[in-house]
Amino acid sequence: FQTMLGMSLVFIVCSVAGLVDNRTLLDISVWVKPAKFSLSIAIYFATLLWFVPLLPQGYFATTRGRALSWTAAVCAIFEMAYILFQAARAEPSHFNISSPLYATLYSLMGFGAVLLVTVCLVLAVEIYRVHRLRSPFAFAAALGLFGTFLLGGGFGGYLGSSATGHWVDAPATDANGLIAFNWSREGGDLRVAHFFGMHVMQALPLLALMLPAHWSVAGAIRCLLLAFGLYALLTIGTFIQAVNGQPFLG
Repeated sequence: FQTMLGMSLVFIVCSVAGLVDNRTLLDISVWVKPAKFSLSIAIYFATLLWFVPLLPQGYFATTRGRALSWTAAVCAIFEMAYILFQAARAEPSHFNISSPLYATLYSLMGFGAVLLVTVCLVLAVEIYRVHRLRSPFAFAAALGLFGTFLLGGGFGGYLGSSATGHWVDAPATDANGLIAFNWSREGGDLRVAHFFGMHVMQALPLLALMLPAHWSVAGAIRCLLLAFGLYALLTIGTFIQAVNGQPFLG
């Protein structure tokens, strides 16, 4: 909860800073990246808080629960601190291997990102253990967390391993990109698949809440499995678009 509030505050500060600081990086405000990342991390922790009632009572008071919460918080704070530090200097944080120090810090960010999605996998297993197939919402939460680990982590790993950045057959600029996201409209952008993969943890539980109340549990779970399959295909489709140098939306 404290990490979520902290990231929300960072988002507000970066948004204000972008209005008064005219420096740019990749042809957009230096404060756009930290604003987007702080918002994304705040949503990540808000989602985990949403799922807390699905876990065994007192779970985060156990050794495993404390380890998970501290792992997620430390990784998020480290990543955000480095992004903020580099933004303040008008230097890139991602794909910056111009010195041994920057390369090491970038690798540590990547390792932290792996741990963040691994936390999702562990929580998915815990939620499924408690509820099995008895609750559509709990099943959606577990499946969504697993999907974030699989899709968000998988495409994020590919994105992070790119030597040239997130563009494919596109100018190395975020100017004139898709509104709010800055995804390239002139070529492929690997961030698209990573974005969709990371947010399946919200999409599936929201769908579960919208399913008709009179549906049987089995029927609801079949619908959620179908939705997950279609969502995965959509995400994979955006990845295929990107690696082929095609914009998500021209």
